[in-house]
Amino acid sequence: MQAVAGIYFKYDMSALRVIVRQDRDGIAQFIVRLSSIIAGIVVISRLLSKCMHLIGDLCCPRSHDRLPTEVATPLPPKQWPTPNRRILPPATTRNPTGGMARDLLLRRLAFSGTKKICMKMPSGGYECRSAPLPKARGIMHTSTCRRSNQGKEKSWRVFETIAPRNSVMHANVHTDRAGGGGGSWRLPPDETLQVADPKQKEEADLFPPEGHNWRSIVFSLLVIGFVITGIITAIYLLGYVDELLYWSGRRMKLDEFLQKDITPQRLPSVWINNQKFVFQADDGGLAVFDTATNSVATLVTNHTLRQINVKGYHCSHDLKYVLFKHNVKKHHRLSFTALYTVYDVSNDHHMPVRLKESPKVQRARLQHASWAGNTTAMIIVAENDIYLRQSPSDEEVYRLTFTGEENRVYNGVPDWLYQEEIFESFSALWTSVDGTHLMYATFNDSRVGMMTFPWFTSNTVIAASGEGNRELFPVSKTIRYPTPGSVNPDVSLWVIDISNVSNIRKWEVIRPAALEGQEHYLISASWVGNLNVHVSVVWMTRSQNISIVSSCYSPTWKCVEHHSERAPENEWLDILPHPLFSPDGDSFLFMAGIQESGTEHFTHIKHITITQQRMAVISHGRYEVIRILAWDTVNHLVYYLGTHGKKPGQQHLYVVKDPVSDDLRRAEPTCITCDLSDVLWGSRYYYSNCSFFEAFVSSQPFVSQHVAINHYILECKGPGLPLAVVHAAHNHKLMRVLYDTRPFYASKLAELALPSQRSFEIPLPHGTRASVQLLLPPSWREELRDAAFPVLVEVNGKPGSTSVSEEFKIDWGTYMSSHNDVVYIRLDVRGARGQGKQALYRHLGGVEVQDQIAVLRYLLDTLKFLDETRVGVWGWGYGGYVTAMILGSQQPVFKCGISVSPVTDWLYYNSIFTERILGLPAENYKAYVEADATQKGRQIPSYSYFLIHGLADVTAPYQHGIQLARSLSESGTIFRYLSYADEGHDLTGVIEHVYRSMEDFLRNCLSLDSDEDKPSEAHVPNE
Repeated sequence: MQAVAGIYFKYDMSALRVIVRQDRDGIAQFIVRLSSIIAGIVVISRLLSKCMHLIGDLCCPRSHDRLPTEVATPLPPKQWPTPNRRILPPATTRNPTGGMARDLLLRRLAFSGTKKICMKMPSGGYECRSAPLPKARGIMHTSTCRRSNQGKEKSWRVFETIAPRNSVMHANVHTDRAGGGGGSWRLPPDETLQVADPKQKEEADLFPPEGHNWRSIVFSLLVIGFVITGIITAIYLLGYVDELLYWSGRRMKLDEFLQKDITPQRLPSVWINNQKFVFQADDGGLAVFDTATNSVATLVTNHTLRQINVKGYHCSHDLKYVLFKHNVKKHHRLSFTALYTVYDVSNDHHMPVRLKESPKVQRARLQHASWAGNTTAMIIVAENDIYLRQSPSDEEVYRLTFTGEENRVYNGVPDWLYQEEIFESFSALWTSVDGTHLMYATFNDSRVGMMTFPWFTSNTVIAASGEGNRELFPVSKTIRYPTPGSVNPDVSLWVIDISNVSNIRKWEVIRPAALEGQEHYLISASWVGNLNVHVSVVWMTRSQNISIVSSCYSPTWKCVEHHSERAPENEWLDILPHPLFSPDGDSFLFMAGIQESGTEHFTHIKHITITQQRMAVISHGRYEVIRILAWDTVNHLVYYLGTHGKKPGQQHLYVVKDPVSDDLRRAEPTCITCDLSDVLWGSRYYYSNCSFFEAFVSSQPFVSQHVAINHYILECKGPGLPLAVVHAAHNHKLMRVLYDTRPFYASKLAELALPSQRSFEIPLPHGTRASVQLLLPPSWREELRDAAFPVLVEVNGKPGSTSVSEEFKIDWGTYMSSHNDVVYIRLDVRGARGQGKQALYRHLGGVEVQDQIAVLRYLLDTLKFLDETRVGVWGWGYGGYVTAMILGSQQPVFKCGISVSPVTDWLYYNSIFTERILGLPAENYKAYVEADATQKGRQIPSYSYFLIHGLADVTAPYQHGIQLARSLSESGTIFRYLSYADEGHDLTGVIEHVYRSMEDFLRNCLSLDSDEDKPSEAHVPNE
């Protein structure tokens, strides 16, 4: 019990601190009112008690506590009182002859209205006294007095018990209505009081029947009832406040977020053909859903996947083999090497993928491995060269390229710049449908400048005496890193015929004539149809304001421009997915910016007919198209994912008629998943907590015929736990649930006190709107709107990115809100996806920083539960840059901030991103200077900034952090700085230490409770 009480007391103190911060005024008023009620109860009780004593004295005066050792002798029987004489309780005294006893007795007689008293003293004489009688002070007494009705007249009985140290004496005085008679005593003179002997007669004569003091009883009941009512009211009020202080579940631990035990982790799903869909089932294994039979069969068991810790897979077209990727080792943010194993499904047999020249005792780490089209031949990339393996069981490997060189020439995989900014993957090759031809890109970085960074792990030892040739200092690593205005990688595209390995032929794809003499980027490429004579390629100029969609035909493979897209004035073009061609190759769909109203542009879908040179926009509205999923050329339907115009952070499935249909009216897109009111009304039970959807639409990528789409898989990804459901395409009817993570993970999440999520939009000063997402801590209640919660804002602001999302995730923001009672805020302002580009064109670190401050000011003024004295900000990468700019803006809104791997000087960032916004330094050098965070850093207040950086970061090289730290030091700013050796941009190897250091900094800055003051298990769940 003591342990439980100790836990509860600690929790109560912590909760009390929370509630005082949350609602200082409300709690103060409550305490004052409760104190007033209690004080009023006490005062009234005392007054009523006094009144009761007074009433009791009126009906029955009380005798004294002090017990005398001698008692006055009773009068003889002849002196009994008459019925009309007043009755007085007996008086006792230690010394019957003393004045105090007489004064006491006379005072009580005077109080009772008696006019005369006679007493027989121990000396044998009598003493009588008439009014006025003197008063005595300072003597305490107790008595009981009851009144009863006997006959026609009232009778009074007084009984007293006085307990001395050595003896006990009883004295009784009563009246009898009749005197004389046999054996009766004679009456004393009128108006004379007798002090009688308690040993006389029987008890029934001495104690006649008792009466009732109704007035005293009524007042006593009123006081008792009033006190009980006050206690019940106080308990109710305290219980109500107590209910607000507690929440269901325990606080989240950092390890639970880092280990991802409470977050569903699934391998990606994919359509193999128009009939079969492969996904990871609830039991952890790979399963195949067959639309023809509406059945699910196991492809690979969970045991098999866990044996080699599979991180990715690729199924052959006939589902006989599955290529596993495992033992992944990351190099940069997206580049990696891994081991690959072929799994024979029918024989349950593993076959490691090796290169012929690699020793069998040690398998070669590969950069890429995949199936060649609809065959079981394999395309392998290792050490920047491409290899062909004709079957899984064939150990013979054919080398297709010979120019690969580390850090110089890349074949089939992108170099660092392209993987970081354009491809967003580590693959740059595309096989034809039948697997007989291969298209790949080559990146030559020979002319690109080098960036050097220290590496401490290998060859770094402390030399002992006598040891000669060991390395005493860290080695250096280098990477080709183009900066704004410097030389970019040279890119070329090749087509190779691999149908005959003894006679391999290769052709270079020639770029369109419009790009001759211009620096350009390769954006994307793909095969069109299954005849191996047509590929489509998207190019973009270095200034990133012109994009060209081209078709390149065999045998010359010279590209012809079909459509060019120009950026609107004072904007740039985004890197978008590759166009989707019709099976006959005569038309295609692609995404582009469309002006909807005024000067606002949104990404929508355009339809281009090549032979007729016609263009039509088939989607429209104030929302963004995310990705084109499939094109049903039989039913003339286009499926795509898009945002919701009025609800930030949501993602939905849309379908719209294509322009080829016979309907001449402009087709209105239908949102299948929006509001779940019409299309999916029958499935609303499964999607009750879903507003962020992913979809997989069946298609036939290996034929050129027009094929209808019959099914689609709808995956709910948030804000609730993920699940996937199969729907019929023609009527959207639910066919079956493929997997549902809710039964397993809901019980785990129910044990935690997780924050609640709110997403909305607010107006900005310049007529635009910002998207806001709040994570409200578990202790937050609507009833505590005037509370005082600390605030932590996560900023990103990178142009074209988005932070507000309804997708289910457990991240550091979730942990901070749950563990530290922090209101965690995410923002999307100007420059984010769907928020316009003009304000940021040729300017960085300006409007996006101002908008972040303006949004927070608005929230602090509007939401009274945000503590404006405890506001922190943090960001990673571009968000770290925005954080430094905010703290250096001299706006007293944020108390402190954290920058993780920030960009500080844009002259040292990569060329593609920087030139897209700021242009070339020679043309817009002033903007580079104004956007320099090292200049703003001089104005950051002391003790308010925490800088974190990895020394092996190549996304935002460590020079950025070092230069900012030097600027802060030169300005005399006291700040906290932490760097990690051999860690890249994501700080993967030390991520726990990073988060714990950040939490420690914020605990001091925002006055967060320490872990010792937080309850870990003791809680009172809401019911």
